[in-house]
Amino acid sequence: MGIAVAVLVAGFAGKWLLQDAKVPVVDGGPAEGSLRVNLNTATLAELESIPGVGQSLARQIVAHRPYTAVDQLVAIRGIGESSVKTLRPFVKTDGDTEKLIK
Repeated sequence: MGIAVAVLVAGFAGKWLLQDAKVPVVDGGPAEGSLRVNLNTATLAELESIPGVGQSLARQIVAHRPYTAVDQLVAIRGIGESSVKTLRPFVKTDGDTEKLIK
């Protein structure tokens, strides 16, 4: 019985001591809108940094490679002309991925 009480007290003390501890932020990849990526070479994480592009859409972009023009994104289900206009500042079809200055 004494051990059980000691374990309970230790548990409550630990919880009390840690209540103000901050949870570490895990780096999940580049910040949204921080990159201009090459559609042909970008990783899934880089594609997901594009505003409005989630995991599913990033996979579809990869599946439709290679691209010779950004306008070819309209071939992907869920991307229309207006979406291409929104995506255009964040994508390209040649060169290296580059950080955008904010």
